[in-house]
Amino acid sequence: MVPKPAKHRTMTLNGANVVVLTPEQHAGLESARRQLGGAQAQVARMKLDLHRERQLLGEAQRVLASIPADQIERLDGRLGPGRGLPELLADIRAALPRTPDASPRT
Repeated sequence: MVPKPAKHRTMTLNGANVVVLTPEQHAGLESARRQLGGAQAQVARMKLDLHRERQLLGEAQRVLASIPADQIERLDGRLGPGRGLPELLADIRAALPRTPDASPRT
């Protein structure tokens, strides 16, 4: 038979209701708190990466839009047939440095 997990206790302390956790519950709560912190840091890095990429792509689009058509034709295939703006932007996205992931903590 599997033993039942210990239940937390509630009590009133100085007029406030409080929960008293077992050591195992406290350790589990701390572990979950660390995991949440790691996930929040990862989301923050992803948001920063997205912001940087949007800025860079916007700047690339502005620069490319400002190139006169006759000069684009003289770029000799670098933006010619099969190498238009979508392909160039895909190349830029692929070349962007990624923010390194922090090693997971447990």
